[in-house]
Amino acid sequence: MFLSRLHGLIREHIIKPLTRSGRWRTVRKDFLEAHPTCAACGGTKWLNVHHKMPFHDEPEKELDPNNLITLCMGKNECHLKIGHGNNFKCFNDKVTEMAKEDLEHPEKRGLLEEQAKENKKC
Repeated sequence: MFLSRLHGLIREHIIKPLTRSGRWRTVRKDFLEAHPTCAACGGTKWLNVHHKMPFHDEPEKELDPNNLITLCMGKNECHLKIGHGNNFKCFNDKVTEMAKEDLEHPEKRGLLEEQAKENKKC
């Protein structure tokens, strides 16, 4: 009985899954309307709203437009490669700077992908 209750308390208070705000869908839609191209490659297909600081680490920034950036999962896979350093379990806290550099200098794409891998935080 005690272990069952302890397990319940741990699940409830320590490993409780985060849930998205009821406003997330609207914030996401509005952000994509205001930023309709990938910040890294300029693509317009398969767009994602990426959290610069992950939602699970900083849930209070979930709806903050300053914590959001549009990245695609089109042919360049900017969301994965620039936003997450090629690992969805990680994040790149320099995503804004790297996306801007990629957009202005697409010839540096390979170098930026390598830098994103090196910079990723897991």
